Amino acid sequence: MSFLEKFKGFLKQGATPKALAASSSVGLILGVFPMLGVTTLMMGAISVRWKLNLPLMLAVSYLIYPLQIVLLVPFVRVGEWLTGVAPANFSLDAMADAFAKNFTAALVDLGTSNLVAVLGWSLLALPVGVLIYIGLMPVFRLALNRMPTAPPPSQIS
Repeated sequence: MSFLEKFKGFLKQGATPKALAASSSVGLILGVFPMLGVTTLMMGAISVRWKLNLPLMLAVSYLIYPLQIVLLVPFVRVGEWLTGVAPANFSLDAMADAFAKNFTAALVDLGTSNLVAVLGWSLLALPVGVLIYIGLMPVFRLALNRMPTAPPPSQIS
């Protein structure tokens, strides 16, 4: 059995429209979580807790990985707006100057920006996730209706 066949088998586990839409939604929402390096662990925990399709969640999150980088600054801006924190300057010159002047203070500023980004993401994640889930349900329902069904195990030779 090839790797691709095994991967397709993993994706079909729990292949109901509801489960596939939920797994994809979680993969999309956690795939843009603004703290780099923790999304895989979060997805693993969520997939165990709610019995979601981890391979599908990971595949979706890896496919949209560039969005995680692109959305980092918008999430920071939403978090700054929510908290009243002064807007961070993310230009390379400003960041290089900040690190040259005081390395520790620059790290603290980046950490603060990351925390407000998580806050901005938190505000948007649930409503956007619900909309994605609702939008994906008919897509997966249609896709699963078009897939040929496997014969019962007794008919496989």
